[in-house]
Amino acid sequence: MEITIARYTGFCPGVRRAIKIAGETLGKSQGKVYTLGPIIHNPQVVGDLEESGLEILPEDIEELHDYYLAGSSVVIRSHGIPPKLMEFLKERGANLVDATCPTVKKAQKAAMRLAGEGYKLFIIGDVGHPEVKAILGHINGEAVVIRDSHELRQWWESNTRRVRKVGLIAQTTIDLLTFRSLIDGLINEVPELIREVLEIKLINTLCRNTLARQTEALQLALANDYMLVMGGRNSSNTEFLRKICEATGTPTLKIETADELNVSAFEGVGRLAILGGTSTPRTFVEEARHKLLS
Repeated sequence: MEITIARYTGFCPGVRRAIKIAGETLGKSQGKVYTLGPIIHNPQVVGDLEESGLEILPEDIEELHDYYLAGSSVVIRSHGIPPKLMEFLKERGANLVDATCPTVKKAQKAAMRLAGEGYKLFIIGDVGHPEVKAILGHINGEAVVIRDSHELRQWWESNTRRVRKVGLIAQTTIDLLTFRSLIDGLINEVPELIREVLEIKLINTLCRNTLARQTEALQLALANDYMLVMGGRNSSNTEFLRKICEATGTPTLKIETADELNVSAFEGVGRLAILGGTSTPRTFVEEARHKLLS
């Protein structure tokens, strides 16, 4: 079997930075060290950090009242958190350590800029994703989160107030196919938008590293007989990689670790490629490669 490992494998810069910050905080902090929700979407890596002493706080303010946080350090995860949560943690005496991905911060600033300039803001992404929740928190929820042009049309038809300025940004890890199809579909699905809106402003907030992985995933899927995608089950960028590979018709399997592999299922496969999400350690990919070759 010929096995290719994707060039863009291992932690993305934002994830690598967040893990480094968490490790440094654990090493120098005199009190407890927390993170608000999992610092990244990889349960194995999060588990290792927990063994080193990192504790995970609930994301709901009501539940946080049960924790004594004075003198503790709270690492703000790579996805960011809403400002209200930051203020709450400070009021409780916690020392905040910001590990928000710089690309995510750019998306937050883009949202605040558009909202501040009077644009009706639409965010392309998943309303339940922590990154989107954090962005919404920076603009007091004054935005509509959409996953496809049908949702935009539904909002448009239910809204009686005329909108003259529309702003668009995206969750940083959304897949390029979804992003492009939604932008292209606006004219066809919502023709009223073109007739009524005077100005449409799009700020590209997509993560370049994520885009590079998506492009490579497509290329590898077209050139191989089988695709193995590795990443946390709750990782949205890993799920997008799986969808991209499957869209080519190439058989695709998504797993978290090499322990899930049934080697006999790959008999007869001539060329296989392995790629990982932005929160997947390169060692995980190497372990899967070794298991298949052995």
